[in-house]
Amino acid sequence: MSTLAALLMLTAYTIVDGDTLSAGDTGIRLWGIDAPERGEDGAAAATAALADLAGAGPLRCEVKDVDPYRRIVARCVTPDGRDLACELVAQGHARDWPRYSGGAYAGCDPGR
Repeated sequence: MSTLAALLMLTAYTIVDGDTLSAGDTGIRLWGIDAPERGEDGAAAATAALADLAGAGPLRCEVKDVDPYRRIVARCVTPDGRDLACELVAQGHARDWPRYSGGAYAGCDPGR
């Protein structure tokens, strides 16, 4: 990926799971967090929480990387400036993933 930052404005998207959205054929993985996968405890609640937080958008997403599954990895914020990943961590639906975030979302965890 180039050093040039890319910014996406998502106006039409669907929620795939607790840390992934889809815009058409493009998967967008929220950067720096990990939420339960389908079939795991808490997965349905995490998915519902992301849907509630994302609302109707639009979402502003800063592209950070592309993962091995060819999904865009991005930091996405709501129209009122809330970081989706931080909100999911704060609500207990996801955890900071320091390997990728460098601990960026550790401060969002109310248990810390």
